[in-house]
Amino acid sequence: MSTSETQPAATGWSLLMPSTWSRIRLRTDRREQVSALVGRAFGSISRDQGPALRRALERELLSLADEAFNGGGREFYVLTEIRRGLPVAATCVVTVVPQPVPPGVDAEILARVLANAPGSEPTTVTVGEDVVPAVRRSEPKRFRSQEEGAEPFKVTFTGLDVYVPFPDGSQILLLTFRTPMEQIAEPMSVLFEAIAGSLRFREG
Repeated sequence: MSTSETQPAATGWSLLMPSTWSRIRLRTDRREQVSALVGRAFGSISRDQGPALRRALERELLSLADEAFNGGGREFYVLTEIRRGLPVAATCVVTVVPQPVPPGVDAEILARVLANAPGSEPTTVTVGEDVVPAVRRSEPKRFRSQEEGAEPFKVTFTGLDVYVPFPDGSQILLLTFRTPMEQIAEPMSVLFEAIAGSLRFREG
C-alpha cells in the first residue's frame, strides 16, 4: 500500500455490484425498503413456509441498515434471494473514514493493527494495482424475539472489512461486508473480495 503527495484528489468512486444486489437509501424509508426486498426474495415460497425465518432475516437486515446509517454510511447494498429453498443474505456498507493513511506502513502490518477485536483475522486484498489491508470478522449478536416468552436468539455475522486509501492518502474508504448465513460464509468471502477488487476512484 503506497500513497503520494502528488496524487490528485478523488471526487468519487465506483463498485461493480452483482445484479442480484440492491441499493438501500439510508436516509429514508429503510424499513419499507428492507421489507420489500425480503418479500421479493420469499415471493416464490408459500406464506405458510418459513415465516419465522423471514421475520428474522428482515430484522437482521434492518438492524444492519440502521447501524450503517448511524455509523455515517454513504452507500448500503443488500443481497436477498432464495437458492434451493434457502435464503441467502449479505450486505455491503461503504463509509468514508476521515483519517489520513499512515505513511510508509505495510498493508499486512496495518491489517494486524486493525484486527484488534475478538473474532478478527488480518489479511490483505488487491484493489486495482494496490494491496490494501483487510480484516475478516466473526461477530455474534443477540436479537430479541418478537414471540412472547421466547428467549433471545444469537446470529453470527461473518464478513470482511477492506480499508482502501484515497489516491492522495487523505482519507480511507471502508468497505464493510457481512452475511448472517454461516453455512455460506466461505463462498461469500470470495465474492466480497471480488467486489472490493472492482473499486475504482474517480478523479477530477
